[in-house]
Amino acid sequence: MSVAGIPLESFVILPIAVAAFLVLLTIIVFFHEYGHFSVARMLGIRVDVFSLGFGKPLLRWIDKKGTEWRIAALPLGGYVKFFGDLNAASQASPAVEEKPATTQFPAPGQEDEIGHGMTPEERKVCFHFKPVWARAAVVAAGPIANFILAVVIFAGMFMALGRGSLEPVVGEVTPDSAAAEAGIEPGDRIVSVDGREIGEFNQLYDLVLLSGGDEMRVEIDRSGQSAEVLITPRRIDDVDRYGNKIERWLLGIGPDRKSYSFKRFGPLEALREGVGELYRILSLTIKFIGKIIVGKEDVKQLGGPIKMAQYAGQSVMSGFDQSRYAEPPSFLIMLKVSLVDFISLAAMVSVSIGFLNLLPVPVLDGGHLLYYAYEGVVGKPLGARVQAIGFRVGIVMLASLMIFVTWNDIGHLLSLFS
Repeated sequence: MSVAGIPLESFVILPIAVAAFLVLLTIIVFFHEYGHFSVARMLGIRVDVFSLGFGKPLLRWIDKKGTEWRIAALPLGGYVKFFGDLNAASQASPAVEEKPATTQFPAPGQEDEIGHGMTPEERKVCFHFKPVWARAAVVAAGPIANFILAVVIFAGMFMALGRGSLEPVVGEVTPDSAAAEAGIEPGDRIVSVDGREIGEFNQLYDLVLLSGGDEMRVEIDRSGQSAEVLITPRRIDDVDRYGNKIERWLLGIGPDRKSYSFKRFGPLEALREGVGELYRILSLTIKFIGKIIVGKEDVKQLGGPIKMAQYAGQSVMSGFDQSRYAEPPSFLIMLKVSLVDFISLAAMVSVSIGFLNLLPVPVLDGGHLLYYAYEGVVGKPLGARVQAIGFRVGIVMLASLMIFVTWNDIGHLLSLFS
């Protein structure tokens, strides 16, 4: 059944997707801002406001140290406002008496207006009077908190639920595929790709995903005999685990399901595996961006908030998809599958947001750190006018990126109904 050509289930999942997206974003933003907040407190910086969301506060309270905690009307982000800040971007307030160690993103000429009357005690707790290393630590703590959150999520899942893996053994070969053309057969074990040893099937998948269509030198073991073949991945129209249309590079092989193994980890092992998963996601992200820059990946693959909301909703509903089960499961099993998918997505999005914030773009945390790096090397802050120009350029870059990925998201949604 459909309404105006749109499947009825799309109307059902929309409010679920929005709710799941807001929950997802709130969790990730809280940990990001709490990173800034906790390190600032540790370094003796006074925090005036900790806000989840923007706009009019719906709920507020003040803690023992004078920080006002807010839950605001627009739940699409958050911020921490330090003592001496003019705004949430940590732009210095005119309440600062003398020119501070740095002024983040002041308007040209505003440096002459900064400050009137701040006591020595107030300077000690003012963000802008802290040494450059302390300010850099506070700024870097936000993205680092996102990475820590991801590691904790992955480690917790590996301890509680365990982790499955597939040996790099070919179980099936798609007819007329790149692998079939190269002579790959079921039962072949993938030993290495371009000299890189392959220990499990997912490693092969990652390499193919980021191959950019380049020819790959694959070493195989067939019944104890070693051989080397050349395979060029092909760009294929495919679907992801939720049934969304995507394009990706494929060889045309599937794993041998009999080689599946499952292991539950202890705390230290799980933590190590969680760090490994963080490294894997960051590595894939950086390599994917590199492929886009050199023109070997399609920029249409980039997604934004609409795509994130779509995946959040689909992950929440994934366990209730009966097609993924051989026999109808209990409600608790379906709920567990959905919860695991949603939590896994939260970990991956947390890594992505942490990485995005570390990009050296003024207005993002990475832009602040770039300015601090200059100050640390030269011994004085970057000029106010240069900072202000950088701030405006950063705003334009960020706005352009958001418009672009949102346009991609809209195009992707329309393709679902075509």
